[in-house]
Amino acid sequence: MALLTTKGVYGLSAIYEIAKASEISPVTIKEISDNTKISRGYLEQILNLLKNAKIISSVKGKGGGYYLKKTLDEITFYEVFTALEKEVSIANTQVENLSINMLLAKFDLKIKDILDLPLSKIEKVEKESTKYLNFVI
Repeated sequence: MALLTTKGVYGLSAIYEIAKASEISPVTIKEISDNTKISRGYLEQILNLLKNAKIISSVKGKGGGYYLKKTLDEITFYEVFTALEKEVSIANTQVENLSINMLLAKFDLKIKDILDLPLSKIEKVEKESTKYLNFVI
């Protein structure tokens, strides 16, 4: 059972592409699509949700594209996933047993705590993963 759909995971990939590129200039939907292999149609849906959540913004016209409205340190995984998934929870239903409902609510709080980390963690993991790589030609 996955807690996140492809929309959440693809949204995270798109944000990371925007973050890498928007340090210089806005990035186009074509560039994001090419780099992430996410279809443009699906990407448009994802980017619209992220714009509505005020995580990203866009500039129209030549030289336009998408950029982050905040730094990766200011955006949390939870913020992104709730913008895209609407609700991040262990279960999407209630049962008659109050104890079970209370336990599921506690699980949801733990999930929120886990996801309440800044997206800059991606950069740290990326740096750690390449730390010991040696390239020889």
